[in-house]
Amino acid sequence: MNVERLHRILIDLDEDIELSKIATLLTQVQTHLQNQISQPNQPAHQTNLVASLEKLYKALEQSKYNNYSPSWKEVISEISGDNIIGIDLKNKITEILASNSITPAKALEDIKKITTDFKEFQTAIQNTLTGLGALGVEQEILEPGECELGYTIPRDFVENKLSELKNEIAELNFILNNISEAVTGEKQEFEVKTISSSEFLLYVVIGLQVANVLSKATERILNHYKQILEIKNLRNQLKATGVPDSKTKGIETHANGLMESEVKKIAKEVIKEHYEGDNGRKNELENGLVISLNKLANRIDKGFNVEIRIEPLPEPEEDEELSEKEQQKADLIQSISESAQNIEYIETQGKSILELPEKQEE
Repeated sequence: MNVERLHRILIDLDEDIELSKIATLLTQVQTHLQNQISQPNQPAHQTNLVASLEKLYKALEQSKYNNYSPSWKEVISEISGDNIIGIDLKNKITEILASNSITPAKALEDIKKITTDFKEFQTAIQNTLTGLGALGVEQEILEPGECELGYTIPRDFVENKLSELKNEIAELNFILNNISEAVTGEKQEFEVKTISSSEFLLYVVIGLQVANVLSKATERILNHYKQILEIKNLRNQLKATGVPDSKTKGIETHANGLMESEVKKIAKEVIKEHYEGDNGRKNELENGLVISLNKLANRIDKGFNVEIRIEPLPEPEEDEELSEKEQQKADLIQSISESAQNIEYIETQGKSILELPEKQEE
């Protein structure tokens, strides 16, 4: 875990908890539930409980935590123990109240524990931030409008070998360069911002145009992969029962055909929308994009993870008018942000099913 990134995450988390007043709202729910149990014949207590729950649920639904990247959520999970926030906490409280409708005293006991643990977690965050500040530990920040790609390379995939890790970083560079040339007309040198070692997690600074295409392409690949994942699980179940590989080959061919078709559509659309170079290079680049997206899809199937984080621009003043260029940039950032929120980590198990071609045909 990178301490500068942890510092950044804790600052965001502390601000979110403070602004949403989760601890206060939890206390109110606890109090009104206690009153209802103590005085069940007083209808006002039930009304107050319902109102306090509505406020708490709304705050949890609007929590910034819900839109954190998978790696940020993983860090929070590692340091928070049983504490959860956002939609996860709302679901837990809903489940507690539903399962203990006949025994509200047990529900109150569970709510009390959540409230106590949450307040202790909030205090721990604040104490840690004070300590990090006193030690002069910097925080990793993105400048307004800056975007980064998080790319997780599973240790098992590269067998902890430096040469294999080097090869995978080269593959990532290949993917980004093809997207970059398609949307900007040239390849770029990408800056590595951070490398985390729990898994090999690279944070790479990428431009807005590259981020926009990559986020939308990844979103579409993941949406398609969810369908393929069901096929993969079925194939693996058949193999587990002793069905020979020769009998499941048709399933694998079908799954690969689904993804191959989607990848070609994405590549063709990207070239049509963005590329302005000569036709000869256009065809080569479209093929390169197909190979790049094939590589990406294959790796998602093998447990790689992609995430994109972008820092929004400051809100314009009430009477401020943006220029056409500034408005285009703001719209692009909004587009990336919306797409990035739909990129989720899909946990894969068993033998991979995607074997899309990663070399151009001669």
